[in-house]
Amino acid sequence: MERSIFTFSADHRDGRVYLGGKMYPAGTFAVHLLNQYYLNDTAARLSVFRDETGFHIRDQLRHGYLNIDEFLKTGANTLEALKALPKLRPFDTLDRSAIIQSVTDLFTEENGECICKYFSDRASVSTLGQAEIHIGTAYRRCEDIGTPEAEALIGRVDSVLAFFDHIGDDLYDANRKLRAFVARLDEAERFDEAHLLPLTMEIFGPVPFPVTEEYTSLKKNKASGGMTVARHLTFDRYLAFVLTDFFEGLHHGHYPRRCGVCGRFFLMQSARRQQYCTGMSPYVVRGRRLTCQKYAAYTRRKELAANDPVSALYTNRCSAIRVEVRRGTIPPEMGEAAKALALEHKQTALRDEAYARQQYAKDMERVKLYRDAELLLLGEARP
Repeated sequence: MERSIFTFSADHRDGRVYLGGKMYPAGTFAVHLLNQYYLNDTAARLSVFRDETGFHIRDQLRHGYLNIDEFLKTGANTLEALKALPKLRPFDTLDRSAIIQSVTDLFTEENGECICKYFSDRASVSTLGQAEIHIGTAYRRCEDIGTPEAEALIGRVDSVLAFFDHIGDDLYDANRKLRAFVARLDEAERFDEAHLLPLTMEIFGPVPFPVTEEYTSLKKNKASGGMTVARHLTFDRYLAFVLTDFFEGLHHGHYPRRCGVCGRFFLMQSARRQQYCTGMSPYVVRGRRLTCQKYAAYTRRKELAANDPVSALYTNRCSAIRVEVRRGTIPPEMGEAAKALALEHKQTALRDEAYARQQYAKDMERVKLYRDAELLLLGEARP
């Protein structure tokens, strides 16, 4: 059976996927789909083709006729859809120029006329009476029609159209179920295969899809000279690839999560309840961008300070002291003494609730704090 021009293969071994000369943790491509589905209208651009003329051409081929104008328009639409295809892994590993050339050569007026002639000749055979069929007229005409070549051409056309017919549903179904999984992830008691599998099967159910499997050998790692056995899988549909990637990842403790800061999806490879990714956040703090994990920690510190009047007052006073030192309003040694005294007041307030409620704010007032600090520097006893 002739493979589709969109067919691709990947090797799977020990929670890793080997594709296009690179190695990825299993689950990487499921995460990529979650992040790419709405980005730059990738899914929409790949799906809209089916709603144009592609579906109609497949219907025509099934019924034995062809509108050549629509056939040529379908070829043009296919080339437009191909512009979005490399944005979706693993199609970025395919030879895009070869695919474009194949589609260009396939959807031509000459091929359209060839298909129409084949249908016409085949129809003429079907109108023969039994007498002519009996003497072999139908058989001789079929030999002249060129059935194998014409049907191979129709098969190639249908293969291309079938890919785009399926890709829209594949993207939608996989994205919807993967998002449902991520949304319900915290229902699991633990993030390991035993606890995640029941949730997964409830969301995905049985997932039959066409995959050709064989065994192959590959290096254990780049530095190793030894070989090991791997599963070599060939995929004709995107759905088969992305769900294989998801389930392989799940089996090895990999699962997608959504970052609580940037909203992007990322791949976890342990049973931790990590909520933030290690990528850069969209927020700037004091003139520089932080990772999502660091920004989340910074935000939590701010929240704690807002709910802790003792720490908040200390932070604000020390900030004001630093500003005055920078401006030259007070000398540096006075600033250091005032900050040390402020820290002492804070620690006392954290230990003594009565002091925190009645005296702490008074001792932290600017005038009193500086006066006490000056007395401290002069070596005099504080009142």
